Amino acid sequence: MKIKTLLFLLVFFFSFQIKASHIVGGEIYYDSLGNNMYRVTIELFRDCLNSTTPFDNPIEYTVFLADGTIYSTFTIALPTPEILPIVYDDPCVTPPSDICIERAVYTQIITLPLNATGYYISYQRCCWANNIQNIVSPGDNGITLTTFVPGTGLVTLPNNAARFNDYPPLVLCANSTLNFDHAATDIDGDSLVYFLCPPLLGGSIANVIPDPETAAPYAPITWDVGFSNALPLGPGSSVTIDSETGMMAFTPSLLGNFAIGVCVQEYRNGIQINEKMRTFGYRVVSCNIQEPLEVSLVGPPNLIEDCGFSGFIVTRDDTTTNLAVQIFLSGNAINGVDYTFLPDTLILPQGVFTDTIGFTPLFDLLTEGTETVVFNIVIANPCNGSFDTTTTIVNIIDYIPLTISSLDSINVCAEIGESALIFCTVQNGVPPYAYTWTPNNAYPNNDSVIVQPSDLNPNLNVFTVNVLDQCGKSIQSLPIDVYNQCPLEAPNVLTLNNDGVNEFFLIENIDNYDAVKLQIFNRWGNLIFETEDYQNDWTGKTAGGTVVEEGVYFYTATPKSIKYVYDDQQKTEFTLHGFIHIIK
Repeated sequence: MKIKTLLFLLVFFFSFQIKASHIVGGEIYYDSLGNNMYRVTIELFRDCLNSTTPFDNPIEYTVFLADGTIYSTFTIALPTPEILPIVYDDPCVTPPSDICIERAVYTQIITLPLNATGYYISYQRCCWANNIQNIVSPGDNGITLTTFVPGTGLVTLPNNAARFNDYPPLVLCANSTLNFDHAATDIDGDSLVYFLCPPLLGGSIANVIPDPETAAPYAPITWDVGFSNALPLGPGSSVTIDSETGMMAFTPSLLGNFAIGVCVQEYRNGIQINEKMRTFGYRVVSCNIQEPLEVSLVGPPNLIEDCGFSGFIVTRDDTTTNLAVQIFLSGNAINGVDYTFLPDTLILPQGVFTDTIGFTPLFDLLTEGTETVVFNIVIANPCNGSFDTTTTIVNIIDYIPLTISSLDSINVCAEIGESALIFCTVQNGVPPYAYTWTPNNAYPNNDSVIVQPSDLNPNLNVFTVNVLDQCGKSIQSLPIDVYNQCPLEAPNVLTLNNDGVNEFFLIENIDNYDAVKLQIFNRWGNLIFETEDYQNDWTGKTAGGTVVEEGVYFYTATPKSIKYVYDDQQKTEFTLHGFIHIIK
């Protein structure tokens, strides 16, 4: 009795020692070889990076009658395991290399005599890999793999179990969709139906390697908080499977390791004859995703004729071959008429990383209203062999030419500190506008400027303004005339004593005008001197050159200028009248 107790303790202790937190999945299937002989296959997957525990050698499994009675237990020696290569079906995605999954395929031929109710084959082992995140206490619980062998009550011919064609993807990239063909093959031609199912529990810390396995029914795993059969990858993620084809789509968002079960049911003549599961722990990682081809929109959605550019910039990483870009244009704007001509194909030559495809709308002086260009480019995606289409819609708006109106002229007197406000009014084109005033480019960029008295020359000063809009179109104003013309002023005494002082009749501001007409009259009203272009040179002589007598004389100084067309009233306004005393 003591010996048995000691043996039990050793076995119990040994069981704890061989508790392995390394299992990440597996499946069971079988083939009928005739004469009641079946080849049983058990595929197991383990994490060979984070665990030093190898596969069991041998493994033990149990065959049950349909009622749960043990038919027999079997053992299979360990075959040579294989480390599975990391394959990701998107060549533009580079997953990390620190992933190791090892597969062992155990096979054995056993005899199962015909009966009416059939058998089921089960394998149990503890424990799940500790890093499985969607299962409660994965390192303390194991898995059950099972399949059913239908008896003569369901089938007339021995069944061959369905088996999945490819091992599951070893890695999933976060925030990227991976499509995986999870289809199975059934050599009997039975109809197959696929669905997601929770993995089954089997084995525990207290019973690491059940011997024999426990009979069905088997309890499903307990999902951790936030996970479920519909959301095995957690919130924000998606896992779907096509019930007819077995095509799966994974779109994970959380990083980590997650167990998922995929079940397949076999139907023969409309009757379900078997159901089996493959369980696998999927690893979700951050992947280096490099888009080999990038298409960027450039330019605004609304363009004015001959103003701006719109289109696409195509950039690629691999320049080893030519890249053909197909261009499809539609809309009511006409290629080559309303915008610069675009061919239907653009070739990026070998060695060229980037090119620009675009157009500029043409200015046609027509009022057509808004026209539309629907711009599509189609490029073969080297990552997945599909064709990527990028579309933009551009509206072409009529350009209405600039118009400008400006002040014609203004008259100021700089001598008394008067400045000149000159301005223009611009319409159409595309504001905001840039203003350049001449002759002095130092004036502000504005539609009006103030010309200081110090900047004015006598008489006529001519200014213009050039206006540039946002489309690069410009217009120039007509000349703006600023007349610096102060009132004429004259002395009332002229001393003719040859002392060199006050011997000329000097009219101030005479240079503000094109000419000044001067007339001198004696006291009796007789005209004694007249000139149409007085030069401040009268010295008291008559038109004949005779020096006049002392006394009072009268004068009229009439300015002449292109600024004014004098009528009789204006002559009175602008003409200077006065008298002068001549003293000898």
